[in-house]
Amino acid sequence: MTELYLSFLLMYHGALTMLLGGYGILPPYLGTSPLLANIVGLDLNSHPNPLVTASFSLPFYLGFLSLGLITTSLIVNDIVERRKTREMQGVGAIFTNNSKP
Repeated sequence: MTELYLSFLLMYHGALTMLLGGYGILPPYLGTSPLLANIVGLDLNSHPNPLVTASFSLPFYLGFLSLGLITTSLIVNDIVERRKTREMQGVGAIFTNNSKP
């Protein structure tokens, strides 16, 4: 469940960056820069030249952590599966799950 939550945070951060990139604006890596446009918010108010702040904060780093957790779990699962299949030999390894040499 933790992997799912942290993966969602990484996707959320990526979506925000892609949304701004679609309008030709790259968010700053450090500091704050103005967005040269009038933005209509969800409250239907117009916001002239809102500020875009660099968002390399907790969600960004939690996204990297989630990638690490997912990658580690995939590697561990692969190692466990290889050990299971290494124990089986011959035709029994192909047609059954628990053959003994």
